[in-house]
Amino acid sequence: MRAVVFSPSALFRMTSYSLTNDWFKNYSLPPEEILIKRVVVDDIIYLIERNLDDDALPVIVINLTTPYPVFDRDLPNVGILDRIITVAKSILTTSVIIPPNWKPHREDNILSLYAAPINKGKGARLHINCSPRSTRSVFAFATTPEILDFDRIDQHVDIFRDSVAGLANAILTPCDDSKSTSKAGIILTQRLPQGFVQGASLDAWYSTKLTSEQRTFVDKPHDGPVRLRGAAGTGKTLSMVIKFLRDGISYAKPASTLPGKLGFITHSNASVDLVTSILEALDPIGITYGIAGACSLEVRTIYDVAYEHLRFNLDDLEPLSLDGREGRRLQFEILESVLREMFESAIVRTRYADLSLPISAGWERSSRSTSQTLIIDIMNEFASVLDAESIRAGEERGERYARSGTNRPAWLMSLPQEIDRRFILDVHRRYRKVLADMNTLSVDQMIGDFNSFLDSNRWDRIKGRLGYDALYVDELHLFTSIERQILHKLIKERFDSTDKLLRPPIFMAYDIKQSPRDSFTEYEDGGTAIFTSKTGLQNSDLVQLTKVFRYTPQIAEFLADLDAAFPAIDIPGEWDAYSGEAELDDGPVPELRIFPNDIALFRSTFEEASKAAHEVEGGGRRVAVLCANEERFDTYLAAASGQFRGKFITVESRDTGAELRHAGKRFVFSMPEYVAGLQFDTVYLIHVDQSESSSDAELGRLRQFISSTYLGSSRAERRLIIASSATHGGASDILRMAQTRESLMEKEI
Repeated sequence: MRAVVFSPSALFRMTSYSLTNDWFKNYSLPPEEILIKRVVVDDIIYLIERNLDDDALPVIVINLTTPYPVFDRDLPNVGILDRIITVAKSILTTSVIIPPNWKPHREDNILSLYAAPINKGKGARLHINCSPRSTRSVFAFATTPEILDFDRIDQHVDIFRDSVAGLANAILTPCDDSKSTSKAGIILTQRLPQGFVQGASLDAWYSTKLTSEQRTFVDKPHDGPVRLRGAAGTGKTLSMVIKFLRDGISYAKPASTLPGKLGFITHSNASVDLVTSILEALDPIGITYGIAGACSLEVRTIYDVAYEHLRFNLDDLEPLSLDGREGRRLQFEILESVLREMFESAIVRTRYADLSLPISAGWERSSRSTSQTLIIDIMNEFASVLDAESIRAGEERGERYARSGTNRPAWLMSLPQEIDRRFILDVHRRYRKVLADMNTLSVDQMIGDFNSFLDSNRWDRIKGRLGYDALYVDELHLFTSIERQILHKLIKERFDSTDKLLRPPIFMAYDIKQSPRDSFTEYEDGGTAIFTSKTGLQNSDLVQLTKVFRYTPQIAEFLADLDAAFPAIDIPGEWDAYSGEAELDDGPVPELRIFPNDIALFRSTFEEASKAAHEVEGGGRRVAVLCANEERFDTYLAAASGQFRGKFITVESRDTGAELRHAGKRFVFSMPEYVAGLQFDTVYLIHVDQSESSSDAELGRLRQFISSTYLGSSRAERRLIIASSATHGGASDILRMAQTRESLMEKEI
């Protein structure tokens, strides 16, 4: 075959399928596919809608001819297709930007980027013409084994010309289902959340499926900020998406006098993928793809928005990471080296000889790589305080920070003495110098710079053109205080008939108890509110959701008992007791398993998860092993890569989606933080150990651990297994209430 050709809708529908490399032999469709047809015209395969009647629409053409076909049997072709989909969406819609770690390089209309992650793709580059023959079409014409000059690559103009010329014939050619469909290498996946009914229209959802609480939120006008609060599983994301789509359709109506740019902002690409899948299922007019009306809908992470506006590529700068454990791991390694270098200096040790004992002891242990505790606390201090408030050593804010120990939220690291705070400032100064020498920025620094940019005269001049008319923010509890300050600045200014500035229409969904980090706090306001004057979101309307649609009554009962373990912290009006009312059928009572050691826990859990991935409907992507301890997560990841190779996929950042769709029979191994927004049939939550919640643990660390346990447990829909290790003290005390009330039943090992 010479090429495979997709219509935009057919290409984007491929994200609903789990593919293997076998699919790239014939590009077939499964028998249950009723929207897309496969026909062959002049050795060119067309995958297009069955009811397509427009041969002038943009197409996505993929060259299959030598010497550099786009799909190569020695490369991960599934990943290459996903990258083509991302590039096509970046061109044909307004919801996607190309991730900078793909190392895109552009010359005129020709774009080159890594065909796959460097450890999987061996440095191969994918080459795409983003406007072939001055059209809106997309032509992926080559995948080369290495970087090559563009003039050394045949751009196959004839392939693209013939593909476009044959489209009309393909539209008129009936599909012979008996010959063109197959299950080889392609399976329809469950991307949508529990309880989402496929086939129900947007109107049906609004009229008959939303609860009265959800409908109240969806009906909220654009006259100011609105909060949507509810426990995990209450349908916050679904309510947000339905409102987003209904509002967008209202904006797009010809008679509407409303402007038309709405933004859905999330904290992870996994959430972007989930939101996009719901939009695609419900969109009645094609507004999601920008083909209906003047309204533009954008679904992005806040990091994508910041990266695009700061134009890093023009300054030859690269953020340390846009998200995920990679960025945290690099930050950890930098801090570890800084602390070690400081400890090895007798002068520095003398300067800080009077540090508080916990910090002094933690400094010594971290310099010898025997404990991560201080480094993790310092990373949290950077994100929550120093980078969030632009506090630096030697400046006025730095001096105020050092001299004033009052009004620190109790759940931040304890810094009782001025010398403690000056030590942290010194570590931060040295850390920033390392980043400067690397010509990079941390994520927190990038967000800080973006906040400053949004206060600039430049943004003031272009906000009316590039800003949003309304924002929809999901998982607000994962946003840092500085990220929350950004939101209202992204909104275009609106005035009433008396020239009075109107309040920003920002719709926010959140559950504070699902935040595994303390970076949602406000340092200078004492941490007593999450909607301070800086955010521009104070006095917002509140809608509370209570009915739970994600998990069984047994899991809901366990979460209610776990809720009792949360420490009382002062966030007025935001720390309600758990009140979820489960709507799903009964399931098994959550189990507690206490293993004699880590090896037994690891082997037993991974073996059982691998077996469950073959038995649970939906495959491995519906089974997750979540580790509550970061250090042991790294240990198990290294061990599992040998002992369980090919039986699991790792989600270790919020930048996921494509790999999860193609999990097949491989289960998911991750940490609770990185699967926020995702759901699984079965969850194994491991290392909920007593050592993580000892009586001498600081309040902040205890709250983080309980939040991580709550977050991980609430990812399960039907079956939840919690595992502890006797090596680390056995089951954590935070489970005691659930054990006493028998919402968590211990199982003998």
